[in-house]
Amino acid sequence: MPRMPNVKVCIKEGPGKVAWVEMPLPDPGPGQALIRTTLSSICGTDMHLVDEFPDIPAGVPMGHEAIGVVEAVGEGVERIRVGDRVVAACLTSCGSCERCTGGDPQVCSSHGAPMNLLFGGQGEAFLLNGADFSCAPVPDGLSDRDAMLVGDILSTGFGAIERAGFREGQTVAIFAQGPVGLCATIAAKTYGASAIFTVESVPERIAMSRRLGADQVFDPETAVEQIMAATGGRGVDVAVEALGRQQTLTNCFRVVHFAGTVSSVGVYGGQEQVSIPCDGTFYHRRFVTTLCPTGRGRLEHLLGLIQQGRLDATPLFTHSMPMSQVVRAYEMFRNREDGVLKIALS
Repeated sequence: MPRMPNVKVCIKEGPGKVAWVEMPLPDPGPGQALIRTTLSSICGTDMHLVDEFPDIPAGVPMGHEAIGVVEAVGEGVERIRVGDRVVAACLTSCGSCERCTGGDPQVCSSHGAPMNLLFGGQGEAFLLNGADFSCAPVPDGLSDRDAMLVGDILSTGFGAIERAGFREGQTVAIFAQGPVGLCATIAAKTYGASAIFTVESVPERIAMSRRLGADQVFDPETAVEQIMAATGGRGVDVAVEALGRQQTLTNCFRVVHFAGTVSSVGVYGGQEQVSIPCDGTFYHRRFVTTLCPTGRGRLEHLLGLIQQGRLDATPLFTHSMPMSQVVRAYEMFRNREDGVLKIALS
């Protein structure tokens, strides 16, 4: 008999629409865990899935940022137990395939990357595949808000800096200060950037960028010229594209010096292709893209940095709402109402 036969959950109702409905949730199968949600949120990727991806059908449970308590585990699950408070990875993994053991669990071969996205986190409970490798216990002393963002945007922001080959003392420019861009700013600060230049026009995001570590924030219209002037014409070591737009990608190349790196974590939803400028800013640069680094080890690493007091991403939670008001939360997030960055849904 199912432990939680019916739960309330946010689903994609159709293009541009979500709904709060009741649906059955079976017992966990082999390798799965049933997790009762205590905190979730809405991500920019959710908006892409609802608004721009017809391959995601109506009726699919939404939400891939979640933390909660393990209610039941399926056959073969050994590393987590009923009662554990865990943070889920947004991309699930098996932990044993060549990609997982090679350090890239976010593109797990067994779980069908890149569609190994967690679904159902915006609900009362959800099933997590590959539970032994796709979540991590939350250390005592850390709140849900302290820990939850390590499962997605915090890991993505840190990944943008890490995959660029960043070294302490280098300079960084981050184009766009939405939630992911702000997490890249936190990462650059945590890892010891000598100068952090960010690009943003929304007043609330400008203020948050400065709060989280930006040395200077430039307007998008003049950012290239201002960054080049601030670096004495040299350009930066690393430029991060965190918006998913052609112009910001082009501008990243324009501010990176020879042998520097452009690191893209933007989601180019609705675009069939983007291009790289072939003027003088093209040659002798590196270009990397990054899916959110996941896996239990990754979650534990970031949770450790939080425990050590090296970073705090909780200021990103600008609003709080009951989970039952998730439809209204989507509307608020889509329209960027009241300076919203992240909404804590509980």
